[in-house]
Amino acid sequence: MAKKKNNVAPRGKGPYYPTDYSVGEKKPPVVKPVKAEAPIMKKGEWFKLLFWGLFPVINLIALTAWIKKDNNTINPNQRNFAKAALTLTLIFWVVAIVAFVAVAYFVLGLF
Repeated sequence: MAKKKNNVAPRGKGPYYPTDYSVGEKKPPVVKPVKAEAPIMKKGEWFKLLFWGLFPVINLIALTAWIKKDNNTINPNQRNFAKAALTLTLIFWVVAIVAFVAVAYFVLGLF
């Protein structure tokens, strides 16, 4: 008498054989949905970002408006740029104020 085989799909025989995952067959991979990419920003949009960044008070207002999460019309690239620019602007202002106070203290301390 011939031995009875397990209910395992032979390799290379096609997808119509029953599969027993407990014997060692691998489960098919789960396909994850891919996020849609953001549209590419044109030169004019980048120019607008950099132009509004030139003005001292307007840039803070514009950057905080672009960072807001409820504003869905903003490109994610523009939002990330605004986050980085606002962070660098705030760091610059803190360093500038500390340097100004240090220089003022040094100059006033000499006299």
